Amino acid sequence: MEPAKPVSKARVALTWVVTVSLIIFIACLSFWHTHALAPETTTAPPADADESGLTPTAAAIVHAVTLFIMGLFFFAPAVVGYLALIFSCCFTFNYRNPVWNAVKAKMYLFNIFVAVGISVGVGFIVSAFLSPLLADFGLPRKQADLLPVLVILVGFQLLRLWVLIWAPMEKRMIIKRLAAMGISSDQLKGAVLVGISNPAAGIGKRFGAVEEDLGALWVLPDRVAFRGDLEQFDLTREQIAGIERKADNRSTTVLAGIAHVILQVQLPDGSVRQMRLHTEGQWTLKQKRRAMDTLAASLDGWYAGQAELAGAGGG
Repeated sequence: MEPAKPVSKARVALTWVVTVSLIIFIACLSFWHTHALAPETTTAPPADADESGLTPTAAAIVHAVTLFIMGLFFFAPAVVGYLALIFSCCFTFNYRNPVWNAVKAKMYLFNIFVAVGISVGVGFIVSAFLSPLLADFGLPRKQADLLPVLVILVGFQLLRLWVLIWAPMEKRMIIKRLAAMGISSDQLKGAVLVGISNPAAGIGKRFGAVEEDLGALWVLPDRVAFRGDLEQFDLTREQIAGIERKADNRSTTVLAGIAHVILQVQLPDGSVRQMRLHTEGQWTLKQKRRAMDTLAASLDGWYAGQAELAGAGGG
């Protein structure tokens, strides 16, 4: 294997700074826009009774309860929907044919529903308790309601950069799809769940997940076997023109300094196909980096002719 090209700490730090700054900038822009639209009278102290006839205390209670109910309205469906998506693999019920392309398209759409629903829901619930305090400090009512929502939204987006909320769904999908192909759970014990992508693919082909296929990979004494949703192959050492490790600078995996394994596969027509590997099923980027390092070490030993029996077979 060619020496790994590690992601420099400066590159990781810069990516974090740019990503976090962009998220915060959008949130601040939204907050400023709301402030610009809010009339100055929103800072005026309330009268003894508002237009509805409620006293200031009663109006504040009604407002807080309304915010709390709004939070539950967003939060509860998002959580229930997320759990349903995980256990149904984005409402996939037939695994006899390839499913990944449809799943990742649905995952791209449902991701918005889940992320926005949970973060906005929690934000409104928190706002129900903090909004009165912020208003007491002189913040206009609209901004007092919005600020906790934006803070939670930003925090959740930052958390999602590190925590991979769809990891269990992808793992379940791989297992179910391979089971439909006749690969038993005993065989999967010796496999690594991976995704495959093309390092040369342009940004236009990165709809949803970057992985073009998901499946399981076995490192066996005489070959590397892959059984995926879309394709299956066995590669001997003679078919591997080289193995390298390189970061994907257009992926959030850079945030953890992950250098992906890239297989250079010699095709019968003389051309070389590049296959970038992605470890799957890990909850965090740190776990994903460790899994990638372990996979790289295994492939390095195999390519050097030192691999030992790693599983029951490739199916």
